[in-house]
Amino acid sequence: MEEKRAMLKSLILLMLFLSFTLETVAAESFCHAQRRMLINACTSSILRSPTAQCCLRIRRTPMWCVCSIVTPQLAATINIDKVKYAVGVIRQCGRPVARGTKCGSLTVP
Repeated sequence: MEEKRAMLKSLILLMLFLSFTLETVAAESFCHAQRRMLINACTSSILRSPTAQCCLRIRRTPMWCVCSIVTPQLAATINIDKVKYAVGVIRQCGRPVARGTKCGSLTVP
């Protein structure tokens, strides 16, 4: 009887672990697709006003998907003018960005 309980507990623990792992993989896959759509929609808008399609993508893409890729190494390669420009574009599209907002290892000026 005790062996069955131990086996059942192990099975439940394994199922919980697999559930968490699958959710993490699904979330990363979702974010990858969201970032790809954002890049595709906004690439043509670089150094110009954002297009309607770009703004739509900016408003629909979850910030946690974008901010999750901003590592300290990536942040070190981005100068403050690029950050200010990106924040300006995001605000132009109607998405509020408060000063001091953290995005990965970047802080919005």
